Amino acid sequence: MSDTHKPVWIWLPGRPEPVRCGMFSLARGVGTFHYDDDYLARPDALPLDEFSLRFPRSRAGLKETRQGGLFGVFRDASPEGFGLALLEQLRGTTLADPMQRLELSEGDSVGAIEVCDDIAAKLAFEPPASGHLLDVLAALPPERASSHAAREIRGMHGTSLGGERPKLTVLHQGQHWIAKLQDRGDPPHAPLREYVAMRLARRCGIQAADVQFQTVGEREVLLVKRFDRQVTASGQVLRSLYASAHTVLRLDAQTRGERQRSYVALAWEIGRWCGRADVDIAAMQRELWRRMAFNAICGNGDDHPRNHGLLHQDGRWGLAEAFDIAPYITFSGTLAMAITREGSALATTANLLATCGHFGYDRTEAAQYIEATKDAVATSWAAEQSAVGVAPDTVPPPDFTWLKGEG
Repeated sequence: MSDTHKPVWIWLPGRPEPVRCGMFSLARGVGTFHYDDDYLARPDALPLDEFSLRFPRSRAGLKETRQGGLFGVFRDASPEGFGLALLEQLRGTTLADPMQRLELSEGDSVGAIEVCDDIAAKLAFEPPASGHLLDVLAALPPERASSHAAREIRGMHGTSLGGERPKLTVLHQGQHWIAKLQDRGDPPHAPLREYVAMRLARRCGIQAADVQFQTVGEREVLLVKRFDRQVTASGQVLRSLYASAHTVLRLDAQTRGERQRSYVALAWEIGRWCGRADVDIAAMQRELWRRMAFNAICGNGDDHPRNHGLLHQDGRWGLAEAFDIAPYITFSGTLAMAITREGSALATTANLLATCGHFGYDRTEAAQYIEATKDAVATSWAAEQSAVGVAPDTVPPPDFTWLKGEG
């Protein structure tokens, strides 16, 4: 098969084996996708997303010009950041061709889509056991960064997970989890800081992914349970469709200040993607406001659109669990996504209250949530650290000073 044309595969709900659903071609920055007739004839066929790749009414093919011609859900499945750098190192070459990236990436990409000729290579992926990762970390000399462990796991060729921090998929307690490691250049105790924030987010009414924290000597490991994978009792791996907020918002580059790059726009898109008679859209939009508010309160300025997303489960799209809440040590007071319709990203109480009506909150209820969350964070921050056996002042709590800004 030509490098400009590749089959697309999907894991349908409840099925451990993928089926071919169509053909993707990329030429001169224009992507074209055609669904296979055999796939469209299946009674259980699903569109790959709700808008850019909905089932067509003609045979002309679906076109994409954003992101160099990659449809959003294909871009979501492509390695970036640390995963891409690791793949390039292992292959000994720069992978500038997006089709090459999709072909050579590991079979642990987010969601339930692969774009490749060799689907058998994706199916051959087996995550290393979390215990093996911890053993490799324990054997690393102190002067070597924890990220080297991802390169030394036996049989591990790379990862398709995005983000700049070192991470890899591991098998932990019978399920797939993401292990996040501390790397040189990271702020001190980055895994611990994220663990505490994720735990507190749950206390504050946010549907956050399961997390665990472990130490190997002085090294820290954060484990985040994958919500897009389920390992059955017989060991079969089921996958769920996923679309990042970057995809849902139909963004092109990762550019701050873009009008569509906002929580208000995402709340509106949730209504379009998830709107069904049996779906409580208002509850999802309220949940999104709580996540925005929690990011502002704890100082997580890394809340960019690839750190939010929608998941397809039980026959419908819904808000995926929060999976990447990582407060900064020194927070500038600005979120990565805009808070207000006017485009302000300043993490102030005034902005959170000014926009709450778009998410189904009135100002009084929203103000109560902000105060209750500040209190929960302030009173429980140290206790979450003590509970995992580290000194309660290892990571200082946020001081909330930015919330007092004018907005």
